[in-house]
Amino acid sequence: MKSRDDLGDKASAVVGVLLSALAVLLVAAGLLSAAGTAAGGWPWLNRGAEHKELPPEVTTEQNWLASHVGGRDLVVVDARPSEAYGRGHIPTAISIPPGELPMPPDLSGALAERGLSGAERIVCYGADAYSSDAATLFWMLELAGAGRASVLDGGLAAWRGAGRNTTAERAALPETTWEPEPRPRLFADTDYVEAHYGETGYEIVDARGRDAWARSLPEGTEGGRVGHIPHSLPFDFRTLLGADGFFLPVEITHEILAELGPRPSTVVDLADEFIVHGDGTTGEGALGYFLMRRAGVGNVVYYPEGWLGWSADESLPVVRLIMAEELMDRLDRERRLLRPDGPPKQFVLFDVRHFSAYDGGRGHIPGAVSLSSSQFADSLEVYLERHWPGIDRAETPIVTYCYGEHCIRSRYTSTYSARAGFLKVERLFGGLSEWRGVGGEVAHTPPSE
Repeated sequence: MKSRDDLGDKASAVVGVLLSALAVLLVAAGLLSAAGTAAGGWPWLNRGAEHKELPPEVTTEQNWLASHVGGRDLVVVDARPSEAYGRGHIPTAISIPPGELPMPPDLSGALAERGLSGAERIVCYGADAYSSDAATLFWMLELAGAGRASVLDGGLAAWRGAGRNTTAERAALPETTWEPEPRPRLFADTDYVEAHYGETGYEIVDARGRDAWARSLPEGTEGGRVGHIPHSLPFDFRTLLGADGFFLPVEITHEILAELGPRPSTVVDLADEFIVHGDGTTGEGALGYFLMRRAGVGNVVYYPEGWLGWSADESLPVVRLIMAEELMDRLDRERRLLRPDGPPKQFVLFDVRHFSAYDGGRGHIPGAVSLSSSQFADSLEVYLERHWPGIDRAETPIVTYCYGEHCIRSRYTSTYSARAGFLKVERLFGGLSEWRGVGGEVAHTPPSE
């Protein structure tokens, strides 16, 4: 009698043969590159049922474009500034700098005037893989309804690096009309972001990266507001670009994005809707949009106003990470001038750990009021009325903290604080661990009323 292991080996061999045959068919159909197959490039077939679709064809390889330039049903678009296009570009390429297009979502007429119908295969390129011009144009094309837009991997730098020719001759623009129906759902404005931050099924990704997201300036520092949109997560999409000047392989990109989350043990669901934004002045958010699309994340929208648009509206809440030293200085001022033994008057301070941690041996930051994150939403109003009656939520900061950097209770309580009308929302990101680490005093009794 055959053992189960023998039968399993035979079954695995049969599956391997079938997959190899499928690979040959897909290569022949142009749905999978031969190079990708030889390198074991099966990003979805080996990742469980939820990832058994091939990634979208939104990247064009250099060799493919070199052999198809001038071909029928292909339009190459240079997304760099016009003056750069005039100094040399890929042969047959037309020039469409995204900065010269009207503000979305009304793009159809402007794209038609520049020679696009939306029915052709469109390959966009910028200066290199790090340039956001091509990614911004890619998003605009998808927003306008184009179904076959892509970005040239490596951009013009890789094209020239391979010794391929460029030209300064300006391509003629055909007369045409834009055919596809726009997809305004890919565009997020400030109202849309405000409506969905912290909502189940939505994730806001801050493409400025962790440093800008976590930037913490002391009170009274001049300049614009610092911090981030409530509940947003930081991610530097440049980590998805290889040192060789090309995009990282799709499967690696997907693995990296699948680890995105507020802490290692809590990651996002890639089936959620992702609202990506940058600083609002560069195209880093559009690059994030493109790279998420390339990784096979199916539901991505772009918020082009970004941090600049959000932070300029002083009616919108901002979350700022604060350091233990800043909180210590504030509490020292409170003790000298106001109430030495009660909750602070100039700001709200909540310990959102479990009640047993507050009252137990770990202690708490002096002046902090205990309100566990599990009861925060239901009890916030009662606690505010008890300890800070009549406070101005537009001007009074609210600070929450929990155990340490990997405790995400203060993330959720910060989001709820913003929803409750506080505009200056602050997190002691390092929690009680950071407080102890800098020699902060720890109390073991609640503050007096």
